[in-house]
Amino acid sequence: MEPFPESYIRKMADTPTITVLDLWKKLAKEILDYELDVVICDRKDNPQLRHIPGELNTAYPGLYDGKIVLSIWLENPKIFNPLLVTHEIGHWILMINGFKGLINKYNLQGQLDINMNSLAHHVPLYRLQRDFGHDPQKIIDSKAKNNINGLSKGSEILLGDRWAEFALLFADDILNCSENIKNDILEILSEDYPVTFSFLEKILDLISRHDLNSSKGNLAFLKDLVNSIYLGDGWKVIDEVVELKEMIKEHT
Repeated sequence: MEPFPESYIRKMADTPTITVLDLWKKLAKEILDYELDVVICDRKDNPQLRHIPGELNTAYPGLYDGKIVLSIWLENPKIFNPLLVTHEIGHWILMINGFKGLINKYNLQGQLDINMNSLAHHVPLYRLQRDFGHDPQKIIDSKAKNNINGLSKGSEILLGDRWAEFALLFADDILNCSENIKNDILEILSEDYPVTFSFLEKILDLISRHDLNSSKGNLAFLKDLVNSIYLGDGWKVIDEVVELKEMIKEHT
């Protein structure tokens, strides 16, 4: 599928989406000295993403018509969902404002990397969306309900040794979902997933001692998290804006 250009996004967008898009363009020009357009693509057209199971939406820079753009890779790109667009652009607004993540240099952690960085970044990201007029609550609650359904169909034995990975997933839900769903998650985990629940308690305690809305506090939380729930060695800070700057240098 041919990517949908920024002109299409602007034609379909509501006011909050236009505002977030304009902020991204302004920050890219000021910090990167580059006009970074946004395009929407089908993630099934991406060789690195097409075989990943489940629904996936993400964004990262790439080349389109000879220019570097911010490509938003969506599960259903033909259905224009403004909240998904501001969510993915919002991740990059945070990063260009100094938010960083952690990655394991041994590349052995898989979904753990994704869950821990999502947990840290979703609090400021949802705040950003709300500040500009989008309320992601229905999407947050739908995701949390799907995760609860997964719990009800399994058992802790089936998790193997992936307790931390799932504890991070549910910590993300608990921080952001509606109160009634939060209570359901806590009840199921405490009764049927005691090891996962013990990891969850450590994570939530650690969050209470950090300001996730601050880039410094956010990264400090991630670094402390690695030690608090025993995630092993090989973790390093990843700054995707540095990589983007290098990409711009190579193609200009």
